[in-house]
Amino acid sequence: MGRKAIEKKRKVKSQKVEQWTQAILPKLVHTELGSLTIDDLSSLFNKSKSTVYQYFTSKEEIFEYITQVRIDSLKTYRKALHKNTKDYRNQYENLVDVLVKGAQDISPFYLNQLKIHFPTAWQIIEEFLMILLNDLKVFYTTEIQNKQFKPISVDLLCKLDEYFIRQLITDHHFFNNTDIVLGEMIKEYMYLKLEGLKA
Repeated sequence: MGRKAIEKKRKVKSQKVEQWTQAILPKLVHTELGSLTIDDLSSLFNKSKSTVYQYFTSKEEIFEYITQVRIDSLKTYRKALHKNTKDYRNQYENLVDVLVKGAQDISPFYLNQLKIHFPTAWQIIEEFLMILLNDLKVFYTTEIQNKQFKPISVDLLCKLDEYFIRQLITDHHFFNNTDIVLGEMIKEYMYLKLEGLKA
């Protein structure tokens, strides 16, 4: 009869763990995530395998953590967007800044790989996108009512955002044929939209 595996208690993840896990993202821009092993990830982290296992049980958990940390930083846009102010432009610019910063070091190829190989990590992104789309809908509706934006169909605006977010940001074929990077594309899209909406 074999020995029963003992579930090892993992260490609490510190700010240092957050830093070295986030620092891996630029190295994964063109990497096939499905082929990575814990050994590969340990090497990319510049940590021993035993150190990685002190905090994580699997590759899935690693990518869930990396994704959650980045998404938590993106959620900071909500504070400015929900502020009761007449300066809609400042609210919008803050949103754009947060999204562009959040896209730093992330490629559409990486996002597509995450979607294919780590669905639980991708689900964290999906949940964030639903919150973002809903917040944008409220923002458009409010500013149309305040006569700051043209009376354009909010449903159409939200559908455009949904297409942009769900399709284009993971379309690495599009990005292979253009010099624009993800963060820059987000910025241009958001500003084009703002200019078109202004009353």
